Amino acid sequence: MASNGGSLSRRGRLFAWFDRRLPIQAFLDSQLTGYYAPRNFNIWYYFGALALLLLVMQFATGIFLAMFYKPVEVTAFDSVEYIMREVNWGWFIRYAHSTGASCFFIVVYLHMFRALLYGSYKAPRDYRNARVSRADG
Repeated sequence: MASNGGSLSRRGRLFAWFDRRLPIQAFLDSQLTGYYAPRNFNIWYYFGALALLLLVMQFATGIFLAMFYKPVEVTAFDSVEYIMREVNWGWFIRYAHSTGASCFFIVVYLHMFRALLYGSYKAPRDYRNARVSRADG
């Protein structure tokens, strides 16, 4: 038991020494838990993150489809058929890409609607006011 307590305090001292030189814990606290969450934080705020997720999915599936697609007039349809029938999970990737494109626009429109609904474009986020406050400070 005595060696356990000694190793814990040694780990604590090692962490404190490391944290003084590279303050990772303070950075994580200020960036992840130190932000004020507004009272009107609700389901509408998820659409920004969902739009980012759909955009990343579009890039991933688009790169995968681009590996097999041949954009030549004669072989374009054949390459799409090849993707759908011969490539493993190709049908799923193609449908995920096409459905994701439609969903992306719907989610972005909902995200823009939320910005208009809550007035996210108004004074504290207005870039002209931010420049003035930086020049004063």
